[in-house]
Amino acid sequence: MPEGAIAEPVGSGTDDPPSAGGELVADAARLRQRAVFLRELAEARALLARSTPWHGRTAGLRGRLRQSM
Repeated sequence: MPEGAIAEPVGSGTDDPPSAGGELVADAARLRQRAVFLRELAEARALLARSTPWHGRTAGLRGRLRQSM
């Protein structure tokens, strides 16, 4: 699991509802982590497309096939 990742969703195992302030803080942290992950994923995909052009063409073909189905 990546450093700082959340192991389980907020309020998943308790009967007591989380306080509004705690939920907002946890939600903001989760959104920040998600933004970092998506940024790194996009960067990795761009690097892969630049380093292996055939992979980019193949992925594009697969994407077009999925859309046509």
